[in-house]
Amino acid sequence: MKRFLFLILVAAAVTVSGCVSEEPQSKSFSDGTLNFTYPATWETFDSARAQGVFAKEPGISKDVIVYLGNDSYELAVARVTARAGYYLKDAETVKNQMKDESGVVSAEVRKVDGRNAAVVKALDSTSSTIFVYIKLDRNNGYAFMYTGPRNNDTTFDEILNSVRIT
Repeated sequence: MKRFLFLILVAAAVTVSGCVSEEPQSKSFSDGTLNFTYPATWETFDSARAQGVFAKEPGISKDVIVYLGNDSYELAVARVTARAGYYLKDAETVKNQMKDESGVVSAEVRKVDGRNAAVVKALDSTSSTIFVYIKLDRNNGYAFMYTGPRNNDTTFDEILNSVRIT
């Protein structure tokens, strides 16, 4: 009888311990077309503060739709739109234009949710900055600007792998 009671107590303890809720590991962002997950510990910053991180181009607007991060990481995402009479460049062209910029250590075209994306990485003494450009069609696309600790891009790789475009 004691053995049977012991087994019931062990089973109850295991059942109760399985019911303890854990903090979510990630949060999601969606604008109806672009969806991705990011660390739950990040907070949302004022998007207007990040507007200047994207290069200005004639006929092209880059409107920041979300600005996220913490003390060590920042991610700004912009909707890229070509105005009348202009069109967006393809990923290969963007990669080639950026590859010789100061501090750039790699520039490639890689698939993000099945689409070609220019991925350009620059380093300074303490940080890594990664720019990603995805063209959706002639007039629409997205740009990501990520900054984090030098040579620690795991967080951004996870975000990029979670990107879904509908």
